[in-house]
Amino acid sequence: MKKKYKNRAEQQDAYRERVKAKQETAAEAADLDAQMKALNLCGFSEIAFDTPAQTCQEEIQVHRSWLRALEQPDVKEGETLRELARRTWNALLSSKGLGVDADGGGKWIEGKWVRGFDVFYPCFQPSKQHFQIPFDSIRYPGGPFCEGIRDAAKPEWFDEHWKPPSDCTGDEIISIEDLPALPPIKLKRVV
Repeated sequence: MKKKYKNRAEQQDAYRERVKAKQETAAEAADLDAQMKALNLCGFSEIAFDTPAQTCQEEIQVHRSWLRALEQPDVKEGETLRELARRTWNALLSSKGLGVDADGGGKWIEGKWVRGFDVFYPCFQPSKQHFQIPFDSIRYPGGPFCEGIRDAAKPEWFDEHWKPPSDCTGDEIISIEDLPALPPIKLKRVV
């Protein structure tokens, strides 16, 4: 339903307010992206901020780092990249203590909670080899930087959305003997 205005000036004021609100939202999003880029925070299957893994080996290393941070086993004998990526995703969704929300978008309908399927998780910091936990709440009072993915908690999401890098099919068995060492974990010093 279209709002009716008393006069043209009122309509113009309402328009200016909407434009200002959109500009403020865009500025906040740009600031958030700039902070995440400066910290080089990564989402799933990324090797750097907003940079997906381009090769099979890059993606294997990313998943190995995430699994280590999630306290899960490294690559298993006979495992493929697809299986490794799926195991990493499932470990993230079921992790405890990271603040992962796999019920985003849920709501109360007629007195019953209807589960949502949006997923929110803290971003990964490759330089430190862990998720943004513990979090620097003094420097970033808004909380850890998170990535949100719509409907990603649905069982079929992974199979529908995960794509292997262009240099493989994702179904080749990973050679455990040829895996390079993972980067060292940089822990925050407690004073």
